[in-house]
Amino acid sequence: MKLRNYLFAAVVFASVTFVSCNPDSIADEDNPYQTEQGIDKRKVKIPGQVNS
Repeated sequence: MKLRNYLFAAVVFASVTFVSCNPDSIADEDNPYQTEQGIDKRKVKIPGQVNS
């Protein structure tokens, strides 16, 4: 029974260590604040102002 508990603890520890240290994460690929496209200032419309 003790051996089974030790093996279970070792598997849990190994899986937690692998997941927490794994550099392949979906969140690493996301860049929510960086965009590839710029903003064309000529197309921006501000209410109450006339574009020149």
